[in-house]
Amino acid sequence: MLKELILSVRAYFLAHQFILQHKLWKWMILPGILYTVMFIIGMTYFGDTSSTFIEWIILRTGLKNWLDSISSDWLGFFITMGSFWLWFTLLLFYFALFKYLFLMLFSPMLSYLHLRIDAAQKEIPFVLDKTVYKKLITRAVLLNLTNLLWQTVYLIPIVIVCSVPLIGWFTPIFTILMECYFLGYSMLDYGLATEKKNKIASADYISNHKGLPIGNGILFYMLHLLPIIGWMVAPFYALIAAHLNTQQVKDNQ
Repeated sequence: MLKELILSVRAYFLAHQFILQHKLWKWMILPGILYTVMFIIGMTYFGDTSSTFIEWIILRTGLKNWLDSISSDWLGFFITMGSFWLWFTLLLFYFALFKYLFLMLFSPMLSYLHLRIDAAQKEIPFVLDKTVYKKLITRAVLLNLTNLLWQTVYLIPIVIVCSVPLIGWFTPIFTILMECYFLGYSMLDYGLATEKKNKIASADYISNHKGLPIGNGILFYMLHLLPIIGWMVAPFYALIAAHLNTQQVKDNQ
């Protein structure tokens, strides 16, 4: 897996060179701006509602009154830390919902861009095959709906464990890795679809090369640490890097 993680990181640098070489910036500007606007609105809404939701839980369960009655600094500390990690886990869950909304709404643009990437990588003239294009969009939407379902199922016990002192503090690590995995899965599937792999073969490939989607997702989220510019380019660097990875790592099947 370590080798695949390194390949995923390297693919982002290769993606930058690929974009410059094939002059793909013009296809990224408008979708990048729309993604950035959606990201800002989504994160603002989460910030306004998440703290209120956690406070409501504490009041509804009577936890606040109980803490006030016993006046324990240690218990107060554990509850505060638990609330923070719950907030952070909810942030990741909310970002996951936002991510899937983006991936489904922008699947026509991502599918089109991927077909251009594939043609450029193979050094053949780009001709849009409408049948292939429609199939790629449909596949992307269905895959993301399926991944959204599974990620939600996995997140429910994680949110519950967040309330457990000490143990719950480590749950965000698993949440982050899971979030990266599913994001990378969505991006890698475009390249696997181009390789004529069906959904089952694609799932097997991802399962056998877990480092690729995790690494792809990690770099995707790291780009979000760079305000505006990072938000604009993150989805498309992830898409191109994922495609390059599927070309680098071939299965003998």
